Amino acid sequence: MLKGHLCAWRYVCASEILSNNYLSNHFQLFYAVFLTVRFTVSSTTSVVAALGSDVVLPCHLTPEMNAEKMEIRWFKPMYQPYVHLYINGKDDYTAQMPQFANRTELLKENITRGIFPLKIRNVTAQDSGEYYCFVESTEHHGMAAVQLQVTETGLPEACRDQYSRYIVFWPCLTYLLVCIGYICHQSMKLSKYLKRFIAT
Repeated sequence: MLKGHLCAWRYVCASEILSNNYLSNHFQLFYAVFLTVRFTVSSTTSVVAALGSDVVLPCHLTPEMNAEKMEIRWFKPMYQPYVHLYINGKDDYTAQMPQFANRTELLKENITRGIFPLKIRNVTAQDSGEYYCFVESTEHHGMAAVQLQVTETGLPEACRDQYSRYIVFWPCLTYLLVCIGYICHQSMKLSKYLKRFIAT
């Protein structure tokens, strides 16, 4: 009878071990999937810059996370040659577009928070267009687009005509008000003169 109890006990123990291993393996699989870091790459719709100025194109990760070990690639319109590349923890200029040589900088002050805008110095008319911010980690990747518009004044094209109208409108309005004021002043003087003339 004792032998039978021992066999039953061993069977129960073996069953518990197998069950625990099964649950452990499934838990580890679930844990690995749960911990797979996923993110969204975000930017702004468009940026306007004045010709010859410096411009910053925003790009960040949501949720906030460290991007120091990720690949960050800015390009337009082709993946390569690129506008700027950050890979293996450093900037790589080997296949950079010639027009951006010595003019780009990935701002890394907040890269540990997933914020890494691109600065372009001395923008030219040729710099206008759509830029892509591509980010890749070992588990995930994402991309965002931002439109850069370079104008002479730093104002959007839609606003330039309106701005020009304002430049013409305000001096004309000022001149008109001065003329009205002068006419009113002269009318008052003339009215006083006529009153004196009638009184005499």
